Amino acid sequence: MKLLNNTVLSVIASALLCPLAACDDSDNYDNPSGETFIYSIAVSNGGMSGADNIPGELDEESGTITFTIPAETDIEAVRFNAKLSLGASLDRESYDASSGEAEIKVVNNINSSSYRASFTLLEAKETPIVTSIVCRDADGVRHTGFVSDVTGTVYLNCEGSATAEIVEVNMLPKRTAYTLSAGQNGVVSADEPGRIDLDFLGLTASYDLSFAGEPVFGADFGLATVFDYSATATIWSDFAAENTRWAQFDGENMFILSREGGTNPAIIKWDEVKGGSPVSHVLDKTGIEGGTYTISAGGIAEGHFYACNLSTGLAASQPLKVYHWADENAVCETVLDFPGNDAVKGRYGDNMSVTLDESGNGYFWFFSHADGATAVRFRVEGFTNVDAEPEVLIPPYSVAYYASINPVIGEEGVYTLTSTYQQAILLVDIDLNLLNRIDPKEGCPSPGKGENDARVINFNGERYLITTNSYGWAYSVPQSLHVYDISSGVNTIMGFTNFAESLRPKLYTYSLSGKNCSAFSANSGAAIGPDGNLRLMAAAPKSGFIFVEVPKKR
Repeated sequence: MKLLNNTVLSVIASALLCPLAACDDSDNYDNPSGETFIYSIAVSNGGMSGADNIPGELDEESGTITFTIPAETDIEAVRFNAKLSLGASLDRESYDASSGEAEIKVVNNINSSSYRASFTLLEAKETPIVTSIVCRDADGVRHTGFVSDVTGTVYLNCEGSATAEIVEVNMLPKRTAYTLSAGQNGVVSADEPGRIDLDFLGLTASYDLSFAGEPVFGADFGLATVFDYSATATIWSDFAAENTRWAQFDGENMFILSREGGTNPAIIKWDEVKGGSPVSHVLDKTGIEGGTYTISAGGIAEGHFYACNLSTGLAASQPLKVYHWADENAVCETVLDFPGNDAVKGRYGDNMSVTLDESGNGYFWFFSHADGATAVRFRVEGFTNVDAEPEVLIPPYSVAYYASINPVIGEEGVYTLTSTYQQAILLVDIDLNLLNRIDPKEGCPSPGKGENDARVINFNGERYLITTNSYGWAYSVPQSLHVYDISSGVNTIMGFTNFAESLRPKLYTYSLSGKNCSAFSANSGAAIGPDGNLRLMAAAPKSGFIFVEVPKKR
């Protein structure tokens, strides 16, 4: 079989046109002359999903059709949608175009017309996946395995057998090749099952092999424990008004930027909340001064804490500042003092996102408040070395007011981007280029308006999207934590697509019962605790906060 890659293989041929006796066909054009023309034609099973409809370029005079299609298309069984002369039909349901060409006949009784189709394959871009697998155990019994894209494991369902023979592997794209890293002649051992490695035109993927049966995946939200310091119970005092508009969570600590009763950047500890005796641990305030508000937003990275002030008009007299604490006992230090420049003016500091790696390298992010049309990011190295001048980027959607950008853990270069102004939930790369999105969908209430600070977390073989919605402006739903299952798909980009096309069920929700806010911010958090349980956080002004602990399904 010849594989195509960015190559046009065209064949010039003639169309043999014969008069036909027409019969009624409501799908075709009314053509009383009985001619066997193709009026329009499209590949109906294009792309990796087989759902793309891709029109061809028809030259009726020469009887040729040219198509440009994704490399992931099943070119050994191409199907078409076509508008034909009255009474005519195509001679086959599918066509083998693996050579780069195919002959398409339009037939009616004994008459026919022939067209030659040529195909250009675009560059491959989809990572291959295993869709199903069948193996035979040492006793010759066949078993259907289970594939988990989230864990990257193929479960052969051959527990108790010393060996398993791989007898059938189905993959997408269809022309993907595979090899086994261990064993011989397709037989692997339970002691060292190895991997199954995939290759589609240079794009690769690997799955670990396991002899186990299908595991029980995910979190048991029916056993969730809520530690409630929201308006649903007794609101935490820092959140009673609108003086605490930002909170972040790393699984051990929630960092709140509180101005209730003064300038109080503080930590609330998971263990103390769970133990029933939480207190607010106020950090050192050395050097914190200036701004419309002295502290406003912030973030956590590898145990380091960051806070910014709010400047409603960047200037030398009111710069945007960022403060840093190396840990909860550290002295505060100022790591950024930015007065603005010709490209960056106006109000900044209502929001702040911190995307640093384990070495403290990455970015501080700020999104313009009023229109959300500008993103400003400062390069950071070693946790405290911050560039004096920022880069300016343009978000793909307006992300005004209280915006957040968060990395998708385990998927390099993929980030969620949300705001309390925007209903869509976006996936972007590091330069804010749009990778995917979940837009509002008629008939589906999710995601709701103002769902913000989106987090994606893989937990016990499932992938979850976590958000908290705001309450204010045009949004009339009390602040709530939301959890969605986006496990369907080899990665988060595909998970977004599959979720967006579904009925978008909500896996879990919990209301903070807050009031309408003029500062309608909302924050989320998600982590896996050392005990293996899922830990969630939601917080908002006039709402308070909740911690939620969820065990694995058993």
